[in-house]
This record gives sequence, C-alpha cells and structure tokens, in this order.
Amino acid sequence: MSARGEQAAGVVALATANVILGMSSLYWRALAEVPPATLLGYRILVSLVTLLAALAVLRQVRAALETAASGRLMLVHVVAALLVSANWLTFIWGSIHGRVIETGLGYLIAPAVTICMGRLVMRERLGAVRRASLALCLGGVALLVLRSAELQWWVFLAIGTTWGLYTFLKKLTTADPVTGLTLETAVLAAATAVAVLATPYSLDPGPNADAPDLALLAVCGLVSVTPLWLISFGSKKITLTAVGFLQYLLPTTQFVVALTFYGQRPSANTVVCFAIVWLSLISLVIDSVLRARRAARAPERIAAAPDGQEARL
Repeated sequence: MSARGEQAAGVVALATANVILGMSSLYWRALAEVPPATLLGYRILVSLVTLLAALAVLRQVRAALETAASGRLMLVHVVAALLVSANWLTFIWGSIHGRVIETGLGYLIAPAVTICMGRLVMRERLGAVRRASLALCLGGVALLVLRSAELQWWVFLAIGTTWGLYTFLKKLTTADPVTGLTLETAVLAAATAVAVLATPYSLDPGPNADAPDLALLAVCGLVSVTPLWLISFGSKKITLTAVGFLQYLLPTTQFVVALTFYGQRPSANTVVCFAIVWLSLISLVIDSVLRARRAARAPERIAAAPDGQEARL
C-alpha cells in the first residue's frame, strides 16, 4: 500500500472508531433493563476475554507479562484502571438515562484536563495561545455548570476528569494500547470477582432481561475493544495532529445522537458554551499544527544558512 493509501486507511480507522464510540450510547440504552453496575461488570469480564484473545493473535502476551512485572508501570495501570472504570460507569449511566449531551461534553473537555495535568505535573510550558484557549474552555465549562440547568453537570465533569486523567497516565507508560488496556481490565476483573464473592454485588442481569439482552451482553467486549484496535491501527498511519482533529468526532457524534435519538433539547446557553469549548480546543490543535510546521522547517533553515550563522536562527 502506498504512503497516501496508508494515511487514508488511518483516517478511516480513526474516524470509524470515534463514530462507533459516539454511537455506542444507543447500544447501552438497548440494555436499560440491566443495572448500570452490572453492565459495567459484564463489560469488564467480556472485554478481558476479548483482549486476551487479541494479545494471543498479536503475539503480545510476553510484552504484557513484562509490563505486569514492572512495579512502577503496573501502578500506573492500576490507577488508570480505576479511572477508566469510573468513566465507563458514568458513560453507561448517562447513555441509559438520556444524558448524552453531558457525556459528549465530557469527552470534549477531557483534552483540557490532560493539558492542565501536563502543566502541573510535568511542568510543560504553555504558550499564549494555549493559555488563552484553556481559559476560554474553563470559562465555557463554568457557564455550563452555573447556567445550564437542564444538564446534569456532574456527568460531564466526571467524564471529562476521568478520561483526561486516564489519557495523561497513558503518556507515562511504555505499553501499547492493547497491552495496557488488557492489564487494566485484568485488574478490574479481579476486583469484580472479589466484589461478587465478598459483597452483595451480583452479575445477575435481572428478571426483565430477555434473550436479546443476553445476546447484546455477549458482544459488549467487541463494542469496547473494536474502537481501541481501530485507534491503535489508525494512530500509527497518520500524524498526531490529524489524530487530534479526528478525536472531535466523538463528542460531535454524541451531540447528534442526543438530539436525534434521545430528544434532548439543549438551552441556548448550552449550545453557545458547547461551541466555545469546541472552538477553544480546536485552537489548541491548530496551534500544535503551526508549532510542528515551524519545528520541521527549522533544520532546513539551519542547513541553508551560511557558515557561522546557525546561532542566530
């Protein structure tokens, strides 16, 4: 396949992954007869089986064991597991209870949380554009909390915070996405097993669950793992800047799903704030594009400069 063909395949894979994730609210709504906590348990256990099969096919079992043997990396993935479980549970709850605008907003503000963590923990420097974009984003979120009474603000704050922190932690590990998620899911599966044995928590789908519900539960691992594989595949084919642009398909898809299938009617304040947050984060991506182009041109300018002039470039 040509380089252009590989890039096209990467774009299609990432776009498909984000649309699947955005549309997955409809999948969880179809399972509304099952309690959200029980759905989370099935998502964890079935995802683990699916991921273990994927590790075997990709021949990454040894890499997973080596990562598990590293105390520091394993600690990162344990914390990541707690964050992703909270994120999954909130997303499932919001999907069942018709709070999809909120879940979409959560994924929209998550990159801002990741950037803030990079500044606070990693001491990454932020230029004027990035500082202004983050301030605009936080202002939009504050207005959503204070003035959008039709929204459950805790949903988008929980989604945004957990996913933003989860994304930040993934930058601290050397494990590939499939291996990392397998380890995290294994931790959650062990916790689920303990909960079933030692607490009243149950995986019983309930008396109202019928045969179609059980069939849907059987494929919940594919619903979770397929987008991950597409993201892993696509991210290797295109630039990080392109990945940044395509990630906005997820919250945008969620917004369309909320309007079309759930009948949510956002207030004027919510629409304006959604646009403010969306545009503020798009400006971050554009700033990254310009920075990457300047960095790529710098070696060319140095190479073209006369002898002794490099220091002034």
